[in-house]
Amino acid sequence: MITIGTFHGGLKENIIPGSAEFTVNVRTFEPAIREQVLDALRRIIAAEAAASNAPDPVIEEISSFPRCYNDPDATAEVLTGLRTVLGEDNVNVVPPVMGSEDFGLLADAIGVPSVYWMFGSTSAARIDAGEAVAGNHSPEFAPELEPTLGTGLAAALAAIGTRLAVDGRA
Repeated sequence: MITIGTFHGGLKENIIPGSAEFTVNVRTFEPAIREQVLDALRRIIAAEAAASNAPDPVIEEISSFPRCYNDPDATAEVLTGLRTVLGEDNVNVVPPVMGSEDFGLLADAIGVPSVYWMFGSTSAARIDAGEAVAGNHSPEFAPELEPTLGTGLAAALAAIGTRLAVDGRA
């Protein structure tokens, strides 16, 4: 998935700018596919500049994050802990999503397994009423303080508890 996150060019609608700048966010599940997409973007940007007789573009990588990989064993343990604390019907497994997160850096940096999970922040009443639910990277994101805060704390403690039990320190 590719997102043009920002675009800046010019100051006035009737003046051709001397330069333009934009940022791109690339999300893939596999590192090799990411490299293919980045290579294709570089070729397309260079070709568009050449076709327009524009100067060679300057392409610079601002940041790069590893994929968020949920360790299967740790995931099973965390799921058990979450279901115990939050209830079987309140914990769902969803397919991978194309998020843009730096969470993958944490576990990779210290060589430990990780589990990334999300939890709802919108009341069932709003969802049942058909209201749009904005994601956490949206300017419309507005979590309801409770039960979001309490659920998040309970989920975090349940996950921590599974790690302590595995290490024999529970």
